[in-house]
Amino acid sequence: MMILGQCISFMNSGCLSVAIVAMVSSSSNSTHGEKEYGDVCPVPPGANDTTSPEKEGEFDWDEQLQGVVLGSFFYGYASSCFVGGLLTDYFGGRLMFGASITGLCLLSVLSPISARTSVGLFIANKVISGLMQGPLYPSINSLMASRIPSHLRAKYNSICLAGGMFGNVISMALGGLLASSSFLGGWPSVFYVFGTAGILWGILWFLLIQEDPSNVIMRDTIHSQNRNQLKDIKFKSVLTSLPFWGLVSFHIGDFFGLTMFLSEIPTYLSNIQCLDLDKNGLLSSLPYLLQIFFSISWGMGINRLIISGRISVLASRRISSAVGMHGAGLSLVAMCFVNCNSSLAVAVLCIAVALTGASFSGGYLGEQDMCPPSLVGVITGLGSMVSATTGFIAPLVVGSITLENQTLSAWRMAFLITATVYFICGTFYQIFVTEKVQPWIKSKTNAESNKF
Repeated sequence: MMILGQCISFMNSGCLSVAIVAMVSSSSNSTHGEKEYGDVCPVPPGANDTTSPEKEGEFDWDEQLQGVVLGSFFYGYASSCFVGGLLTDYFGGRLMFGASITGLCLLSVLSPISARTSVGLFIANKVISGLMQGPLYPSINSLMASRIPSHLRAKYNSICLAGGMFGNVISMALGGLLASSSFLGGWPSVFYVFGTAGILWGILWFLLIQEDPSNVIMRDTIHSQNRNQLKDIKFKSVLTSLPFWGLVSFHIGDFFGLTMFLSEIPTYLSNIQCLDLDKNGLLSSLPYLLQIFFSISWGMGINRLIISGRISVLASRRISSAVGMHGAGLSLVAMCFVNCNSSLAVAVLCIAVALTGASFSGGYLGEQDMCPPSLVGVITGLGSMVSATTGFIAPLVVGSITLENQTLSAWRMAFLITATVYFICGTFYQIFVTEKVQPWIKSKTNAESNKF
């Protein structure tokens, strides 16, 4: 149910990047402006005829406004992460995980009427959607930390988080097909179908899932018994801790790259590589399908190395994060050389996104490693609050670079900026990462971590 829930969550939070290609008038995107020959790709015969009336979208939003719309979700998300972590540790992961996803899906169903009313209302809808997602990762880490021991987390975390990546696959592939169809008006069907699926999931979640993990791997801790321990967090120690900021640095780089891939790659494939919307959606989903298989295979492999004693837990976290961050950064540098070869562009993007899956066995486990289970939520929320700001910065940066400048050189700049963020944040994380429980909690709660 957690895998399916994350799938639903990513379907609804990521579908806008595909739907917006059909929502916006092609005249709003200057895909082949007055630039020198060789800096734009020729339109293949029969592909992506942006002058065709049936391809025209309803809204006249330029690239900069599109960047604001795509980033608006993350304004809300960044604002609610810390509060979401507090609520998770107080009410428990079951309630907050279910409420977070169900609320998001209700707002998704309301997205078409919001967009048609005004762009301001649509942006507000997405900001509130982001607010609903604040407890998502704190609740995931809380539920995982209370059930999975440290030496098995690389394996199970990869399997669990793969649900979100599968949501990206469905969002890109099915979202592209729905948006280019006449079903329920085309692009509105993306929000209707994905939102309804999430509401149905929410009903099942609250009917089937209990907070008490006594029937699974770990039997020791339930969050409802630890609400009073929130006052024991030493926030000064957290905010002056280099391992904490190393972890935040990892999440900043990872989140910036994730947002770049999710929000901007469909636009790149449409405007630069001149791919039709239905083909665009299928090809945009392919990197996430490969990421699922790579992340699970990597997690199971690295977990076997830990159990056999060939590498330490700390070494596994460093290796996994290096592959995920620096590998993706190098791939984005390679994107600067694909030019108008759409097949090569998709292949390099597949490698870049697939490599990020290794991080599920690395930096994504930082909060579970450094905190006792009952307080994982609030620390996850605190770090996510800082790192999630990149969620709205990335679309704004790309939108500013490509405003009336949908050219190869503009997108090379966007790829290089993202690669630089990956390199800097990944290196900082490598220096300060630790797998040890940190002295952020008063001594009476430290004993809890010995169980794990």
